[in-house]
Amino acid sequence: MDLKIKRLHDKAQIPTRGHKGDAGLDFIATEITQEFDHARKLILVYHTGWAVEIPDGYVGLLFMRSSISNFSLSLTNAVGVIDSTYRGEVTTKFKVMTDTTPAIYEPEKDKFIQLVIVPIIEVDPVITTELSETERGDGGYGSTDEKEEATITTKDEDVEAVTPEVVGNDTVVTE
Repeated sequence: MDLKIKRLHDKAQIPTRGHKGDAGLDFIATEITQEFDHARKLILVYHTGWAVEIPDGYVGLLFMRSSISNFSLSLTNAVGVIDSTYRGEVTTKFKVMTDTTPAIYEPEKDKFIQLVIVPIIEVDPVITTELSETERGDGGYGSTDEKEEATITTKDEDVEAVTPEVVGNDTVVTE
């Protein structure tokens, strides 16, 4: 399948795949601009210099690259969504995750985001009073984890696991 891309900036580098069979196209930024979120935290806006035409019936998903672990950044919305009707520049917004000078992706040098194109299934919500039953039911967060008390084994002794307790906005360890 072809993906139509339109160059918006003369420094825009063509998105590439690292290896044959890779799911994502890697982008290199042309520039970074800055803005602040509602909490006055710094946001770095990475510009690709490209607009894309996602085919009808598909969506473009922007994922952080695994190299994000080397940087002081986190994608603000975890996964960016490009609908098939959007024709503007592909940009991403990263929160700076440190109060010191952040390690960042360098424009015109580092691959910083990957675009994966996937098919979508359009669904229409249908209001109902009953849902089918499953073994899991309404078990939510952590419901599939083992429920036994864990122990931590060290070289010389067994240590009873400590369970953290959340108090207000702080996590405290109780014994």
